[in-house]
Amino acid sequence: PTTPRNRSVPRPVQLRIMKIKNEDSADPKVHSANIQGQLDELIQHARADIARVSEPRFQALLETTAEVLTGLKTAYQHYNAGQEPAWQAN
Repeated sequence: PTTPRNRSVPRPVQLRIMKIKNEDSADPKVHSANIQGQLDELIQHARADIARVSEPRFQALLETTAEVLTGLKTAYQHYNAGQEPAWQAN
């Protein structure tokens, strides 16, 4: 999206707008999509920061963060797809 001045709106702002728009929804998949989008942002942020910092232990922490968040995002995807027995309706 663009602003009236034809400048791009930063992605975090887009997600906040989407979340506010759908916040009252009773559909779990709407909330799942919002959370997955936010997780994507955090994953990208953590991985981008790896190149910005020079301390190896913090770089490892950032990569671990990205991996854990990716696993959590996968859990949301499995919920949406009903792939795991725990997420399937009885």
